[in-house]
Amino acid sequence: MRILGLDLAAQPRTTGCVVLAPDGPGRWAATKPEGPADDDRLVALAREVDVLGIDAPLGWPRAFVAAVVAHEDFGPWPGGVDRGPLTHRVTDHVVVARGEGRPLSVSADRIGSPAMRGALLQHRWATEVWGAPESRDGTGRLVETYPAASLRAWGVEATGYKRGGAAHAEEARRVRAGIVAHLAATLPWVDVDPVADPATASDHVLDALLCCLTVVAARAGTTTAPAGPDEVAAARVEGWVHVPTAPLAALTPPP
Repeated sequence: MRILGLDLAAQPRTTGCVVLAPDGPGRWAATKPEGPADDDRLVALAREVDVLGIDAPLGWPRAFVAAVVAHEDFGPWPGGVDRGPLTHRVTDHVVVARGEGRPLSVSADRIGSPAMRGALLQHRWATEVWGAPESRDGTGRLVETYPAASLRAWGVEATGYKRGGAAHAEEARRVRAGIVAHLAATLPWVDVDPVADPATASDHVLDALLCCLTVVAARAGTTTAPAGPDEVAAARVEGWVHVPTAPLAALTPPP
């Protein structure tokens, strides 16, 4: 199994890419693909891997989609004072309830732009690579991730690893270096050396590496999964955030 981790941004310049692939018996290596992470490149990379772990919402709240359609048809707006069902997906509410993080709203925050790019890519992957659309619940070729939540679940100290600006650049770099070192020490079967420098320099590359590792956890059945028919039905369409449920040290090479 080969895994592509994507910290998907609205623009290629801030999109992080890492490939995790076998590198001998019981050994895997993480590498950073060369070249700009534009849409054509991401389609080409999808042809070379089996699973994609993506840090971006794979869909929108079904209630939001229905509300926009109703509004376009001059029907009554179905939303009320509580906009929660319109702004956040079922999986987002589950993440908050479990104390795993506070996902941004794909329908009301800037994260919507990467999601739009992701929607176009999902269509291109389906038509140009896979031959059919993939479910967004993580059971197929697409696994939605939340790197910051993965770090929290694994107990990895990560405060400030994404902080921007010149005043915080050196501290953020130091935190990222610590995260990379922790991953290397805890997962001896993963060779992170090829991406150590770029992951220390860029939180986008580090997040892409974390996407890959979260996919490994998802395939091992050690991430949160939809519970009950309502969550299962929502996850297939809206997407589902997979957050690890076992310690990092328990992560083993995929079969």
